[in-house]
Amino acid sequence: MRLNNLQSWLSWQETLHSSEIELGLDRVRRVAGNMGIKAIWHMPVITVAGTNGKGSSVAMLEAIYQHAGYRVGSYTSPHLISYNERIKIDRQPVADEIICQAFEKIDQARKNKAADEISLTYFEFGTLAALSILAEADLDVVILEVGLGGRLDAVNIIDAAVAMITPIAIDHQSWLGNSRDEIAKEKAGIIKSGALVVYNDADPARPVIDKAHASQAPLYCLNKEFMAYMSSASGATKWRFKAGTVEINDLPVPLLEGNLGAAFQLDNAAASILVSQLLSKRLPIKPTVYSQALADVKLAGRFQYVARKPDIILDVAHNTHAISSLAANLAGNPCKGRTYAVVAMLEDKAICDALVQIDSLIDRYYLAGLQGSRTLSVEQLQQRIQQCISSDKLTCHQTVEAAIENALSVASSDDRIIIFGSFVTVSAAMQWLSEPSSGD
Repeated sequence: MRLNNLQSWLSWQETLHSSEIELGLDRVRRVAGNMGIKAIWHMPVITVAGTNGKGSSVAMLEAIYQHAGYRVGSYTSPHLISYNERIKIDRQPVADEIICQAFEKIDQARKNKAADEISLTYFEFGTLAALSILAEADLDVVILEVGLGGRLDAVNIIDAAVAMITPIAIDHQSWLGNSRDEIAKEKAGIIKSGALVVYNDADPARPVIDKAHASQAPLYCLNKEFMAYMSSASGATKWRFKAGTVEINDLPVPLLEGNLGAAFQLDNAAASILVSQLLSKRLPIKPTVYSQALADVKLAGRFQYVARKPDIILDVAHNTHAISSLAANLAGNPCKGRTYAVVAMLEDKAICDALVQIDSLIDRYYLAGLQGSRTLSVEQLQQRIQQCISSDKLTCHQTVEAAIENALSVASSDDRIIIFGSFVTVSAAMQWLSEPSSGD
């Protein structure tokens, strides 16, 4: 084996390819072919693409299938704390040893007859590892989150039975295009001939509809073929699902591991229920499963309260659409005192477009720098934010940890601190807040 522990493998992969992101399927397909990974699997595969809501949707599907008694595997990215979070079997991260063995298989499969090595990105290595592990496991269903775009994303070498597409918004313009339609066209690339398509977007993008029709893929759109309705039963807030003649009532609002539920999560839940209904001939599910599953959804970093007095909330919102939803959550759950924001973002985001969605709710920003590729120093972040936010509201810190510490030093018990901007930001916050001395 080239390397003997997971961290060594990951560090090596970061230096292997000339660029962090290189969209295209040729290299991945060649290595997958050498590994014996096929495009069509014996169990149903669900691919999940979109801009926001992918992680929540995967978590709901995992919960539904596990509570129905099926063995379910999943692949998501990025991770918050541990790389192992990306590859799960029955909602549990796989062990280091299993991932390292998969990496070794990939490394051997990169060699061609001329003894040259096919170069892979960090993400491509991880995707192939996930596919190898999940294909060889004894699973009933597999859920694959698309990392970037769809058409040219490494996950798209697999022909899924169902393509699930979550709301599409402007993000990753450098790779996907500058308009929503251009981005939607890339996302729609996961739609395969004859596959089922569940499109969870109240404002459907035309390229998704056109791609489904061209592929003769049955299309199910939110608020047309399926719907979610709020209702009240026994004094508790409930909701109901409807698709054609199928109705499921008195469903709990998904709380995502103790996080406050949000209205848009009902759409994610409805789409997840529909996917499982469409696959019910192969994987039957009793209606009672859905209430059990939605009450047991686990996903960190989505409007997640991690402390009280003052409230500390973590949210991975990192683009205009997601930060708009975050603002709606804050407005719908007001606090008595002031709202402080710890913000660190990646360089490829439309930062001003995003922050103007939430600025009226923020009393002060504690800006932080990040280290690594595609990140911004705090000085760069400040320069961009000053174009749209008053400099009087800004305080700068070199790290997320220092920004949180400063915000805590001024916050009273009636205040709240919202930490957002990227997965990297929330990851740093989680690790710092979990240290015994962080609150001293």
